[in-house]
Amino acid sequence: MEIVGRDTEPVHVPVAKERAKVDPTGVGDAFRAGLLTARDWGLSWERAAQVGSLLATLVIETVGTQEYQVKPADFSERLAESYGDDCAAEVLPYLPN
Repeated sequence: MEIVGRDTEPVHVPVAKERAKVDPTGVGDAFRAGLLTARDWGLSWERAAQVGSLLATLVIETVGTQEYQVKPADFSERLAESYGDDCAAEVLPYLPN
């Protein structure tokens, strides 16, 4: 994804690494939810897009729109896989226990 705006530098975030493509239903909503939640946490546009991308990836790997689970340790590990350890470390404190 690419984020552009008047008062920001363009941000390019590749899609998070997926393990399977099962059901695309709800992927866009999940991306938006992750992006907006991470922005509410005070994270940068880049980090927010990374969170949104991974949440969307979890949805595409699951049958149904709300059957996925966000487990903090797994989510953090997958962020590190896709975007590096710094990303995972920055997001982990915001994930529910």
